[in-house]
Amino acid sequence: MHKGGAPFPTLSEASRSVLVDLLVHGPLSRAELARRAGLSPASLTRMIRTFSGAGLVTESGAAFSQGMGRPSQPMDVNVDLTHLLGIKITADRLNLITTDLRARPLTEWDVALPGTDPDSVMTVLAGCVADATQADPLVSAVGVSLAGPVSPRSEFVHASPFLGWVDVPLVKLIEEATGLPAAVENDVRALTAAEHWFGAAAGCTDFVLVTIGAGVGCGIVVNDRLVDGMHGGSGQVGHIPISDWGPLCERGHRGCARAFLAAPSIVKQSTAALGRPVDYATVLDLAATGEPMTRRIVTEACQALGTLIGTVAAVTAPAKVIVSGEGVMLAAADLALVKQRAQTVKHWTVPEIPIEIAPFTFTEWARGAAVIALRHQLDAAVRVEG
Repeated sequence: MHKGGAPFPTLSEASRSVLVDLLVHGPLSRAELARRAGLSPASLTRMIRTFSGAGLVTESGAAFSQGMGRPSQPMDVNVDLTHLLGIKITADRLNLITTDLRARPLTEWDVALPGTDPDSVMTVLAGCVADATQADPLVSAVGVSLAGPVSPRSEFVHASPFLGWVDVPLVKLIEEATGLPAAVENDVRALTAAEHWFGAAAGCTDFVLVTIGAGVGCGIVVNDRLVDGMHGGSGQVGHIPISDWGPLCERGHRGCARAFLAAPSIVKQSTAALGRPVDYATVLDLAATGEPMTRRIVTEACQALGTLIGTVAAVTAPAKVIVSGEGVMLAAADLALVKQRAQTVKHWTVPEIPIEIAPFTFTEWARGAAVIALRHQLDAAVRVEG
């Protein structure tokens, strides 16, 4: 049974918080760590001693000046103490990535799936994990992301329509097949977790991530916590009504967010309007040149995106909204319109909410899964103490 890199030491809630602070914002001086955590120097020293004994933190870089006293050596996480494997399951492939403890990519690859039934997927996944751990013995945990509701509390995939799965005990299957601890999460929430700690929202305690691509998704962080909801169903915003006159989605809803925003819907509308097949990038290019039919479709989509963002913002009151996903170029097509519409929809007493576009490559989905594995390992270390 593969055991990977060194495990985390037993953590209290306070020491987990300090470790996360160091991961997200480090390197930091001891004085700054103590100040941010509200700890006495003695308490922080005990924590650092435990971390150092486990090989988890080291002194790093040039010393910080502390006025008249001795310079303080900054502390940082030993990001190569252990590595993580992130896997994104799609309808026909596994996209995989190994990362260090700051989710920095080490290796990336993808593998075709011969079928989508759980046995077929697990056979390929187990082989990939074996190959990854042989190439990198420091890999100590596996994170998996996929579309659909996933409850981190039950460790089941309750429903994944594109795979045809219902109530699949995926965590148990992965751990039995690989010998590694596993965590499974909805793909949008996994991406949100990565942005929360190591991306565009690092240090932000309240934000929303909206993704555009094959579908439409939403990840929510409130009070520094990723919201999952009952049965892992939070953020399923694709079928929120936008208007009663728009296009139809694949489930027959007229004018829902998915009908306006999903890339397949935009391509379908544009192909019908132009009388010839086009792909997503071509639609955006044509709209940018002023071609009237694609321009109308893209404008309506940007209005719908602004409406969706304003609606979610009215409920969650985020400090910022990030737009990402493989179809994120849509938001860039007319970001001013997106912002104007969101401003109109949200409550008039709330200040304007910054809307940012996060660069995206498809491996970001797998990187998000690796961050979920990291969070799961940290949470498990806390539970050991309790």
